[in-house]
Amino acid sequence: MHVHHIERDPVEVAENGLENLTTLCRSCHSWIHQQSTRADAPVTLTEADLSVLLPQDIEILRYLADEGPAQTGKIADSLTAELSPTTVRERLAVLMGLDNQVETRDRQIVDQDVQTGAWGLAGQIEHSARGHIPSDPQALIQRVEDEQVRRALERGCDRQTVMDVLDISRRSTFHKQKRARAYDFPLAAFRRSGDGGQHPAGSTAGERESDPSGADADGQQQLDTVDDETEDARQPDHVVSEESSEQGPVEDGEATLGEDGTELREQLETAITALQRVSAEL
Repeated sequence: MHVHHIERDPVEVAENGLENLTTLCRSCHSWIHQQSTRADAPVTLTEADLSVLLPQDIEILRYLADEGPAQTGKIADSLTAELSPTTVRERLAVLMGLDNQVETRDRQIVDQDVQTGAWGLAGQIEHSARGHIPSDPQALIQRVEDEQVRRALERGCDRQTVMDVLDISRRSTFHKQKRARAYDFPLAAFRRSGDGGQHPAGSTAGERESDPSGADADGQQQLDTVDDETEDARQPDHVVSEESSEQGPVEDGEATLGEDGTELREQLETAITALQRVSAEL
């Protein structure tokens, strides 16, 4: 453990007084003294952006700008602080969804390649994962549930209610919300397609954003009118774990329900049913 001065020029205590000292591990102590600032970022960041981002996020941006698209583990290894790939993946989701969280930001700065799984600055990624409907059934279920959680929370639903409905931890609700902002799953388009197909070619995320009086209203009606009796059949662990879901790239291709389409459709209906209580709270 290292001794660290909380303030270098404290006002009401002595610089070396116990009140101004704390202990940190070697890695964290090094990171605090070397952390990146806005001036180090390869993209323009506003005060609103910085209210969401952490110093390690700027370090991630610098790495992507210098090295190009990379996998999560390689990015984690490059950082000053010793962060796990899971933690870095969560910060990448924040960066990818920054424009969906900060009202004044109108451009995406980080993206993920849907074919390789690599993360990069938006201009470095050829096949964007944003708005993509996965062909992998478990990833598809996760995207549906993430987006439902995001919409419920952003409409003012109590976070504890979401936790109770899905039987997940408080931290998981935040992670799902961050991931939903990053991938911007086109829930209304998916429901309209009826067969799990990809979003219409040439459509943009903005064009896929739902109209409350149109298809999304139909989707909400579907959420509201699912039979309560099916709630008893819900499996809390039907969603793939956060760690395993991002292990590798999702194969690009026509997203269909496959030969066992009935089972997948039932799983998706179950995910929607689980959030019926959330809708009722609104």
